[in-house]
Amino acid sequence: MTPELRKETSELQLHKLGIRINLQLHVIEADEEVMLRSAKELEDRIIALSLIRRLDQPAIETRNWDALEWLERQSLTTILSTQERNFLERVQSGQRLDDGSRPEHGALEFLAWSYRLTDKIEAKDLRVKVSRAPEDALLQFADTPHAFPQHCRLRPKTALMNWSDLLYRLHWSVRHAVLNGLAVPGNLDAIRVQEWHRAVNWLCRYDDEDDWDHVSTETSA
Repeated sequence: MTPELRKETSELQLHKLGIRINLQLHVIEADEEVMLRSAKELEDRIIALSLIRRLDQPAIETRNWDALEWLERQSLTTILSTQERNFLERVQSGQRLDDGSRPEHGALEFLAWSYRLTDKIEAKDLRVKVSRAPEDALLQFADTPHAFPQHCRLRPKTALMNWSDLLYRLHWSVRHAVLNGLAVPGNLDAIRVQEWHRAVNWLCRYDDEDDWDHVSTETSA
């Protein structure tokens, strides 16, 4: 699919969802210009996000579990970003977390689909009141890293690039509404939109950024 056709397809999807379209937004890169992350990079990122999700579950006892020591035993000390490591250290030291310091978990949903751990995602899944699929299966990677099912492999580049284009335009609409004091269109969850956008940009090596904490989700024209 050409970048121009992909743009038109995304705009049609947004129109069907009743979401404002900015026709001035540029086309994204062609498939041949993008090198996706490796399976190993994706697995490590899923393990890191699963670990952070586990530590952010109020019902899960973590006081007697040294996650940093666990990571070292598994030779996984380098998979956490700086912000994730800081969060982990605060949790294990018993520090109280205010709302602004809690991690978001939407990226894990998108990356799980990208690696075929879940079967299907749709733009309407980004709505605020949409029920989330059970996520217990994703938490297993915080206990048994590298235990990925044999069927796991990265989805086709075309599918990921389709989402890259759609999320770029979708995120612009959400951001435009927020900046102008308007209701978020389509009853979308603005934070989840941003997290899915970050996940796909990381997968596609947008702006050649390797630091998870600094992956851009810019939406300028």
